[in-house]
Parts: sequence; structure tokens; C-alpha cells
Amino acid sequence: MKQNLLKYVVALLLLVVFTEQLMAQGVTTSGISGRVVDADGETLPGANVLAVHTPSGTRYGAVTNLDGRFQIPNVRVGGPYTLTVSFIGFEPSVREGITLALGQTLNLNIAMLSDAADLEEFVVSAARGEIIDGTRTGAETSISNQQIQTMPTISRGFNDFTRMTPQADIKGDAISIGGMNNRFNQVTIDGAVSNDVFGLAASGTNGGQTGTSPISLDAIETFQVQIAPYDVTLGGFAGGGVSAVTRSGTNEFSGSVFHYFRNQNLAGLTPTDDPNQERTRFNNFSDRQTGFRIGGPIIKDKLFFFLNGEITDNTTPLGFMPGTPDSEITAAEAMRVASILRNQYGYDPGSWEDQFSTSSSEKLFVRFDYNIDDRNKLTLRHSYNKGEAVQLNRGQRVLTFSNGAILRSSPTHSSVLELSSRLSNNASNKLLIGYTNIREPRTAPGEPFPRGTINIGSARTINFGTEAFSTVNQLNQDVLTITDNLELYRGKHTITLGTHNEYYNIYNAFIGENFGTYQFANLDFFEQGRASRFSYQYSITDNPREGAEFGAMQFGVYGQDQIQVNENFSLTAGVRLDVPVYLDNPRTNSDFNNSILASQFGVQNDRLPKPAFMFSPRVGFNYNVDGKSETQLRGGTGVFTSRFPFVWMSGAFTQSGVLLNIHQIGQNNADPPTVTFNPDPFSQTPNPSGQGPGGRMTVVDRNFKLPQIWRTNFGVDQKLPWWGLIATVDLMYSKNLHTFQFTQINQIESTGNLIGSGDNRAIWPNPNNDKKILRNYDEVIYISNTNAGHAMSGTFQIQKPFENGFYGSLAYTFTNSRDLFPGTSSQNHSNWRPLPTVNGINQAEVANSPFNTGSRIVGSASYRKEYLGKFATTVSMFYNGQSGALFSYVHNGDLNREDVSGGQNNDLIYIPRNALDASEIRFLDGYNRGGQVISAAQQAQEFEDFINSQKYLRERRGQYAERNGSRHPFTHQFDVKIIQDIFTNIGGKENVLQLTFDVFNVGNLINKNWGRQYSWSSGYFDNSFQVLRLTNQANLQNEQPVFTFDPVRDNSPWTISDDAIGGSRWVGQLGIRYIFN
Repeated sequence: MKQNLLKYVVALLLLVVFTEQLMAQGVTTSGISGRVVDADGETLPGANVLAVHTPSGTRYGAVTNLDGRFQIPNVRVGGPYTLTVSFIGFEPSVREGITLALGQTLNLNIAMLSDAADLEEFVVSAARGEIIDGTRTGAETSISNQQIQTMPTISRGFNDFTRMTPQADIKGDAISIGGMNNRFNQVTIDGAVSNDVFGLAASGTNGGQTGTSPISLDAIETFQVQIAPYDVTLGGFAGGGVSAVTRSGTNEFSGSVFHYFRNQNLAGLTPTDDPNQERTRFNNFSDRQTGFRIGGPIIKDKLFFFLNGEITDNTTPLGFMPGTPDSEITAAEAMRVASILRNQYGYDPGSWEDQFSTSSSEKLFVRFDYNIDDRNKLTLRHSYNKGEAVQLNRGQRVLTFSNGAILRSSPTHSSVLELSSRLSNNASNKLLIGYTNIREPRTAPGEPFPRGTINIGSARTINFGTEAFSTVNQLNQDVLTITDNLELYRGKHTITLGTHNEYYNIYNAFIGENFGTYQFANLDFFEQGRASRFSYQYSITDNPREGAEFGAMQFGVYGQDQIQVNENFSLTAGVRLDVPVYLDNPRTNSDFNNSILASQFGVQNDRLPKPAFMFSPRVGFNYNVDGKSETQLRGGTGVFTSRFPFVWMSGAFTQSGVLLNIHQIGQNNADPPTVTFNPDPFSQTPNPSGQGPGGRMTVVDRNFKLPQIWRTNFGVDQKLPWWGLIATVDLMYSKNLHTFQFTQINQIESTGNLIGSGDNRAIWPNPNNDKKILRNYDEVIYISNTNAGHAMSGTFQIQKPFENGFYGSLAYTFTNSRDLFPGTSSQNHSNWRPLPTVNGINQAEVANSPFNTGSRIVGSASYRKEYLGKFATTVSMFYNGQSGALFSYVHNGDLNREDVSGGQNNDLIYIPRNALDASEIRFLDGYNRGGQVISAAQQAQEFEDFINSQKYLRERRGQYAERNGSRHPFTHQFDVKIIQDIFTNIGGKENVLQLTFDVFNVGNLINKNWGRQYSWSSGYFDNSFQVLRLTNQANLQNEQPVFTFDPVRDNSPWTISDDAIGGSRWVGQLGIRYIFN
């Protein structure tokens, strides 16, 4: 790898030398452009234009060209700026109070007059300019520092603000934008990549697995979310590009210290519809966030610093305690399992009563800004973030003992160097170099012990033992970013030539199920030590913690021309080329490479995709219809190339068939069970085939390409005649050109169909080995491309820019997206196995994507009032109302028997025309349901009643359920923030004591039945509801399927969410801050 690395680094450096340029992949700055004319409209070439950032004294200059045009790029975000234009024989023209939004290039037409008294005051505000903006082409959302300070936030993380994007869908830590996979976003801070490029964190950011944001909110100046930017300097996403710019110091010392706090007394009571259930508070918990920021000059007008530090400490209670009305698991069942583990096996599983998840973080950020001269500006910043977490989940029907939790840590260092230069009046340049170092160990509490899952009836489960995927799990990432733009100004043309390059070095040690995992059909079998299914994965090398280390690079070059066709119309056209290069290959598996599978699919396990030339042509336009910035038409079309999570590619290294093997026997819920439970985690039974090649494998198509979409957007912004309102319509369509699909190639074709019922789906042989082509391997997942799938959205929005202390926004968006594979897991076999289908996953069809948001209404408003000369009160509100999460109706059990491991529960149900007709569906007679014997006729009636209670099922009688065909109920959530400012005067400067109160889901504070949120599975975008339990999997070739049915509470295939944040209770947070100057 080192020789390859040297070769590519040399090539990269030569590229940099020859291009003489570097700029950020994300947005970091703003700009000012325009045209200078005299009173008669004649151009004034050679006029001097000077923009001064008033707080820091930073100066930016330009001279108009022959067309009277000027460009001032790469200026600091915010303001205020003073713009002065001077020309011999004319009075200087001065514009004051100019403020700039992130990514905005403010276009000014300036008429020079001979008499300064004729000049009118001219003030430009970012709030107005960021919407009616001549450089805007696609859908985007800017979040100003004012909004960061005033919008409600509990976590003080990115998603509390990116949720203001109408086209976004927030689920927990994950954010889907434009109907796309949450892994397909690009996150940059100060232009440097801040993605979790490996792809484990749902948030998509470094440190996200521990629940911490990559940087303190107090260090952020502004956010921007871009969904369809037709500027080819922006790339790396098919969802959205999230850019954050950090604060800088100024000529005045200023800063702040703060503390935020919440506990069980700042939260609501148990959400329930049961009038007999006692409503209680959460168990005692606390959440503390403490920090500071300070900035100022080192050398006035020249050198500035900014420093920020923050520590957080969070303890989050888990709901659904067994024995309470909101849990369907009894205390007796939990105690019985604990007693068996302690008395029979000498193992302490941990607690099952008062359970908590915990997290903590330490953040430190420092930034220096150096005005070398009027032409060159240098920025250097470094951030450190260490997050730690103990993660545990519990649900209405699921219990995990506390020693089954996950312990995470994610120390992260990130540095960025940025140089902005004005090379001449006709050229500018920005250089950015970023380096990020992440170390993420994942372990487990308690003594090592095999993982067990016990089916205790009525779709309820209890988990014990070491978490299955925390046995051997270590991830190290090093990411180097070098980016560049050279801008040339030629009359009406702004020509950009640039390059963006990334280098990755990754080490991943991952052996899941290394202590063994067992599935038990019921509590009695567990007590007898008889399991239905067993799985054990282990190293077959000399290193019991075998891992994979590999490197990769991605080169990007681009060019575009932004043409100011006339004063009101601009056109941008360009093309981008991205080339991914994998520097290492997996260890050779000759046994597989010489097999019939390798020959049939043209793959070799030790050959990763060859470099692919990923072209992204784009064209965008902006038209100021009336020339008065009252009506703006904008849009474009083009190709966007996304990242491919390295965690999926790393499967080719860790699951090469020569590092690890796996032993899997039995089937879920097998009765009678055939596996003897072994409580020793270090002496599990290996595969009888021995230490030779085998187990799971991942192979990748040699011609595999990065995910790529073709996206088209059209938007209208209209200034309305009332109260300064601006209406916006955005229409967007995205079509997959290249996306991923997973195929299990070590599988024969189906051998028959179900008999004796309305369900005649294809089925496979029962013994697992009889389904395989190569018997010494289990799943062999083949990753290739498909163009299946699309997304479309329409947005209508009304905005009120800030004026007289008030700003507001209200938007409605409908998003529809469909895909073949959603890619919601970090493991390749888990991206294949759980996909709900009828006739087998390899025959899957395009269906509703879990990222299909449906309807979403998002609103925000804030009002600030100063009074009595010493006080100010701000009240802000955020509203989110949206369609519920999609879910699928599936069986418990592998009805079509396609899974070679025997553990699948993904088969979509057949919905009978009449559940009482045994020829359509048959139930087990004499079913033991928690000690009660239930007849087949009773279960048939219960299932018939359940079908009638669900509109989706009623309307699809005689058909199969669809993947993600139904939804949870529509949800509403209002959040409120109240800020009380108390002004003080110390040393002639105004300081502020600030008290805050944030309330999430304030509707529940007003009415206990308001603000309900719903959930079923623990997955952010992956919901399946297991309706029917299969009992005769082994005999399906000869007889009709036989099921059991357990009624669900209130006939609802969802539960009322009781999470500490994002659940159905109101949650409050108190804060105190002192702002000094």
C-alpha cells in the first residue's frame, strides 16, 4: 500500500502545482459582485471598489473591468460591511450595513453621481438577499447565526437546525434530504470534510456514533443546506450538502459562558391512552452542557483568535420497564431469565428495571484569522472532540439486560488551513487543506457471555449477554482533504477551474457474534439450554482479532463558466469529474476465485472496482424577471455523484472468506430445538469444515461506480405585496443513474411454491446447505450497480425576513421516493437479508423507500422585544408535522426459506380475502399463548378483526402486502424557546445576562394527548411489523403453512414513543448565559 500511496500522493502534488489553486468542497465564504456606471448608464472601467468588514477591519478590494464589472470573492460571512466605490471626477459612493449569508454573492448595480447629496442610503440585509439572490439556482436553506441563537434546541446539535430544511426528514440522529439515503449527504465544516466517511454514524458526522455533534454549537457562525446547487465545485452528495462555517475573532474582545440543564422534573408524564394507567415521571436523570467562547484581536485589523470549549454529560432514562403498564413484558418473566442466568450459568446479566443510556463529550476549538495584506487572508483552525456513550434500547415488547449494552468512544482531531488570495484584478484563488483523525473502539460492559434472544410469546423478546457486534470492533480513520478553486474574471464570465482530492487510510477490525449468538423459541427451552438457532463467527488466522487495513483516494477536477448574460439573467454551466481509486485489495481467496460462482459473475474476491470516471455535467440559471428583485425564476439540471460508504467496501476485506469463518445451524423458533446452549464465550463450536476458506463473503463488481443521480430543479421566488413576505415554490426530481444493489449469489433458484392456500409464493429447500451452491460458504453478497429508483418533491414556502424583531417561515413539502435496496445497515448481508419481499430478495422489485417522507409541514417564527432600556424578551417557535414512518407487514419466520442462515423474518404477508376460510390461511389449533390455549378459529377471528381495523390491509385483501406499504399516524410537534436578556453596563460596554427555557413538544405540556410520536422498530428508517408466526417451516413442501397470531394492543401496529428526546412527552431545558464585550 505504501508504494501505491507514494505514487498517488506525488500525482496529487503535481496536480496542485500545475493548477496553482485550491478551494473548499463545502461552502465557507460569501462574495460581492456588481457593475459600476455613471448617471447615464455608461460603464466606468477602472473604478476602485473597497469592502471593509467593520467588526474586524478586514479589507477586500477590486477594480472594475472594461464592462464596469467587479468581483470580490471569498469574503467573510456576515457583516456588516461598508462598500466604497471611487472614480476620478465622481463623488465616492458609500453603501453601509451590508450583511452576507453563507454562499451568497450579493450583486450590486451602482450608479456614480457627481453630487454626493443625491445619494440615497442603501442597506442590504442577508435575510432578504439570501432568497432573492442572483447566484441561487436550486433548493437550499440558510440558517443564520440569529436563528442558531433563537430557535429551540435541546441537544444543541446539527439536526436541531438542519430540520428547518423543508426537504429534510429527521429520524433520531439521522437526516434524509431530498428522499435520499442518510449516508448520501456531505457534511463540511469550514470547507473540510466532516463526514463519517466509513458510514457507521446515522448522523453522518464524525463522532456521531456516540451521539455527539462534531463541534460545539457556540463555535458555529452559520449553516447552509444545499440540495440542488448547480455549481460544480460542490459535490460528494446525492442527498444534501450541509456546510457550517465557524466563528472568527474581531477587533473587539467578546465572549460568553453558559450552562444548560434538564432532569426528570423538566419532562412530562407517561404518554398513554389507558385511563387506568398511572402516569409517572421518568426515573431520575440529568443532562448538563457547560462551555465558553471568547474571541478578539491579537493584532488589530491583522490577526484574530477565537476559542471555544464545551463539556456535556447526559443520562437518559429508558421507558417500557417490565412490570409497568407501558411494557408487555412482565416483571416475572424478566426475573425468571435473570434467575436462570445467575443460578444455572453463574452469569450476571445486569439490571432490567431502572435502565439508562449515557453519553458525555469534551470539545475544544481554536481558530486564527490572519489578514496578511489586502490580497491574502489565512485561516488556521483545530478542533478536538471526544465522545463516549453507553447505549441500550428497550421497547414495549423488547427487553435487553444492561450488560447487553454498547460502550462507544470516538476521540476526533480535525485541522483546517485555508488561504484566500486575490492574484490580480482578474483572478482569485483559495487553498484549503484539511486533516481528520478518528479512533472509534466499540466494546461491551460486564463479563463476556454469548448473546441470547428468547421468544417469550406474543412477538415479545428478551435479550441477554454481550452485544453481538461489540465483541471485536475497532475503527480507525485518517482523512486528508486538499481542495482548490481558481476563479478568472473575463467580462461577463466568471470561469472556475478547480480540484478536490481526498485520501483515506482505514483500519477496521470487526468480528460480530464472536462469543456466539443463540435464539430460543420460548422460556422453557431456554431454561433447558435448548436453542433453535446458533451463529458463531471467528478468525481463522493466527490473530483472533483479525482486522483489515486499506487505503483509498478520490480525485476530483472541475471547470465551469458563470455567465452574467445581462443584468437580470445568469447562466452557469460546468462539468465535474470524480475518480475513486482503491489502493489495496483484499487477501486472495483462491478457493472462491476458482469456483463456479466467481466464473459465473466474473468476480474475484481480491479485485476491487477499477478507477471509474464519474462525470457530473450541470447547468443552472437565475432570472430576475422584473429587474426589481421581486420575481425570481431559477433552476437547473445535472448529475450529482455521492459517496459510497467505506463500511460496505470494507466487507470485501473482512469477509473475504480467508480471514473469518462462521458456523450457523438451526432455524428461528424451531420446535423441537436442536442446538445445545454453550455458556462459555471462548469455546464456541467452530464450523465442522475446519479452518479452511468459508463463512460469509462480500465481492464487488469490477465495474462498480459510485452512487450517482440526475437531478432537475425548478423554483420561483416571489416577493408578495404584504408585510415583506416572500413566497417560494421548488419542484425537484432525482433519477438514479448508478446506485447499489446487493445479491446473494450463493443460492440456488427456488424449487417450488407454497400449496393449499391463497399464498403460492416461491419456496426453497429446507436444509440450509441444500440452498447453497458452495457449501463451505454462507451468504456471498455481490455488490453491483442498478439504476432503479427515483425521488421527487414539491415545496411551497412563505418566509418573512427579519424586520422589527420578527422573522418567520412556513413550508409544506411532499416527497415521494422509491428504491430497490435502501441500504440502512452497516453490514452487507444485513442490507440484503431483512429486505421485505414475496418471492425472494434476489427478485426484489422497486418499492417505497424508507426515506419516502410523504407530507411534511415545517414552520418557525421568532419575535424579540426590547423594553425599559434594560431588558429584552425573545419568544421563538418551531413546528414539525409530517406523515408517519413507513412500515411493512411481514411474518415471524422464513416463509419462503431462502435464507441460508435460517434466521430471516422478511417475508411479506398474504392478506386473505377471508381469514376465517382455512383454505386461504390456516392457524395452529391449541396454541399456548402465555398459559392460555387458543383455538385456530379464535386466532382466525382475531386476525380477521385486525385486518378490518387497518385500512391498508382491508384494501389489499387477496393480495400481498407491499414493502413499506403502510404508515404510522401523522405526527405534530411544537417546540418553544423563551429568552430573557438583562442588559448590564460594565466599563462602558453592554454585557448581557441571558436566561433561556427550551421546551420540546410543548403541545404535550398543554394537553396530555397532544404531541404523540409513534414507533415500532429501533431502526431509524427500517420498520417491519411481524404479524404472523410460522410454525411448520420444515414441512412447507408438503403442507399448507400454519401460523399463530397474537393480537396487538389496540390493534395498532405501532407504539406511542416514550423516548427521552423525540418522544411523546414534553421535555424542557433551562439555560443561563453571560455575554461579555
